[in-house]
Amino acid sequence: MLTEIYFHTDSNLVINTWGEEITRFTGKPPEMSVGRKYYEVLPLISLEGKDALAEAVRTDNALSLRKYQIPCLFAQITADIDIVPVKSVYGNINALKVTLYPSSSCTIAQKLNQSQQLINIGKIASILAHGVRNPLNAIKGAVVYLREKYAGEALLTEFTVIMEEEISRLEDFITKFLSSSVSATELSVTNINSLMKKIEVLTSLQLYTRNISSTYELGNIPPLVVNSFHLEQAILNVLNNAFEAMDAGGELRIRTYTETRGGSPVAAIEISDTGPGMACAAAAACKAGREQENGRGFGLFITQEILSHYRGYMEIENGRDRGTTVRLCLPVTQPVQEVSNVDSRESADRR
Repeated sequence: MLTEIYFHTDSNLVINTWGEEITRFTGKPPEMSVGRKYYEVLPLISLEGKDALAEAVRTDNALSLRKYQIPCLFAQITADIDIVPVKSVYGNINALKVTLYPSSSCTIAQKLNQSQQLINIGKIASILAHGVRNPLNAIKGAVVYLREKYAGEALLTEFTVIMEEEISRLEDFITKFLSSSVSATELSVTNINSLMKKIEVLTSLQLYTRNISSTYELGNIPPLVVNSFHLEQAILNVLNNAFEAMDAGGELRIRTYTETRGGSPVAAIEISDTGPGMACAAAAACKAGREQENGRGFGLFITQEILSHYRGYMEIENGRDRGTTVRLCLPVTQPVQEVSNVDSRESADRR
C-alpha cells in the first residue's frame, strides 16, 4: 500500500487543497485541480449509484469505502477511501477531507501529463519562432550594411560574414520548424572541430565584454552525421549558461575528444567553467524541462533533447565553489576520417 494521500473540498465539492502526494498519484498539479469540482479532476466516487462526497455532506456522516475500484485510463486501481466531513465552529459542514489509500499510482496518467507539458513547450516554441522572424530581418539588414560600409576592416568583415550565415541558417531552421517535424531536418557530415572554431569566433566578443578567458583543446574527433545547426545550438546553450555563471576573471575550458564507452566510440564535447557550480534543482530542472535560474534549466533541457534525437546524452558534473563540467556525448556512426580533408571541403563550400 502507498502512503495515504488526501485532498479537501468545500461543501459544494470544489477542491480547495491539493498536496504533493495527490499530485504525484494523479500526475495533475494544483493549478489544474484547485477551484474545480473534484469529479472534473478525478473519476466520480460513487456509493450505490450516488456521489459519495455529496452523500457525506447530505447525511452529515463520515463514509468509508473499502477496495474501491478507481478507473485509471485502461486500468483499475484499488484503494480504500475515507470521506470525513469537517465542521465549522457553528456546527455546519464547510469542508470534506477525502483520504485515499491506493494500491498503486496511475503511471499512465503521469506520463500523459508529462507529454502535455512537452506539447505546451512546443506551442510556446512555435509562437516564439513566429515572433523571431521580423527582428531577424532587421538584424540581417544591419549586418549587410555594416559589412559593405566597412569592407576594409578584416576583423569586422569576418564577424559580419559569420553573423549573416547564422541568421540565414536560423531563418531556414524556423521555416522548417514551422512546416515539418524536427526529424525531417537535413543531416550532413559535420566536422566538430571546425564547428567549435566557428563558435570560438562567434562567442569571443561575449567573453571579452565579460572579462572571461577561454581555452580550446581540439582533439582527434571524427566528423559526425548530424544537423550542424542543431548541434551548434546545443553547444551554445551550455556555453551561455557558463557565461552567466561566471564573474569577471572566470575561465572557460572547452575540449573535444573521442573515447570508447561500452565497446563503442563516442565523440565528446566537454565544457568546464569556474562558476559557483550548478544547484541540484537546476540540474534536475533540465531533465524535467522546467525553467530555473534565469532559464538555464530550459536551455539544458533543449540541449538534452537535441542530443537524444541523435542517440546521444549529456553528463553534468558540478559542485559548489568548484565549477561545472558539462559533457555532450554523441555516438560515432562512421569511421574516423582525416579532419583536414573535411576542413578542405568545408572551405571550398564557403568559397
